[in-house]
Amino acid sequence: MKTFVGYLIVGLLRLIGRIPFPVAQRIGVGLGRLLLRFRNRSRDVARVNLQLVYPQLAGAGQQELLREVLEESGKSAAEMGAMWGASPEKGRQLIRKVHNQHILTDALQSGRGVLLCVPHHGNWEVLNHLMTLHTPITAMYRPAKNPVLDRWMLSSREQTGITLVPTTRGGVMALFRALDTGGVVGILPDQEPKRQSGVFAPFMGVETLTPKLPHDLLQKTGALAIFAFAQRLPDAQGFEVHFLQASDDIYSDDARTSATAMNEAIERCVAVCPAQYQWTYKRFKTSPDSEGGINRYKNAGVR
Repeated sequence: MKTFVGYLIVGLLRLIGRIPFPVAQRIGVGLGRLLLRFRNRSRDVARVNLQLVYPQLAGAGQQELLREVLEESGKSAAEMGAMWGASPEKGRQLIRKVHNQHILTDALQSGRGVLLCVPHHGNWEVLNHLMTLHTPITAMYRPAKNPVLDRWMLSSREQTGITLVPTTRGGVMALFRALDTGGVVGILPDQEPKRQSGVFAPFMGVETLTPKLPHDLLQKTGALAIFAFAQRLPDAQGFEVHFLQASDDIYSDDARTSATAMNEAIERCVAVCPAQYQWTYKRFKTSPDSEGGINRYKNAGVR
């Protein structure tokens, strides 16, 4: 059964990859509206997250932002066909503009390793298509539970030229080796780690369990850190890629100071287009006190 489901999902993504991009986005909007209408995990998680990070918004304001978030999430899902099921050339054609290209250029010319931090914001898959035009890049990925889907995702991503390593000890060591030799490593800096692998630092006004791996990579390899995200443009016009830098505190010996600077940089990314952040993810699941953490979602009836 798992194999059948895997082939079914792959077939659907291939199909979506063949339809015009504006049509795919309209499908995504429809999916988002369904998520808003009927109770589901994505809607409930996003509602809790928005209440945590935007308490200043009135009820109507939060509801409007929730609608936008779910529609953008639907678009992200529908765009996977174009990102994975189509050629790299087609993906690159969707990039309309690159902001602060000099940040990437300067980092690549520095002679040091480069840690590219790509938050779950906009469509992060777009960065694969852009970065491999400029440099080889190694990135960590979390294998899908379905083996058929995982093999297809891996091969589709790697056809852009990116080298992917799993979220294992061996994968982590591959990241260190790439940076040590002056290579470029891509990492998602806003996934919740295991408690022992993280440090609490403020993110959007909330003490958030933040991964220490970026700090360790920077400290042990002397790499430079830059941030990037792909902003979705309205009316299926494509994407604009933004590069930015964190404050020098990201290179601090202190893990919390470094994590705070990293989270501040992510906040600046989010501020450009707040609805395009992945608010459907349980980013605030764990808290430093005994009353928060997973209860933030459980108390709201979120599975």
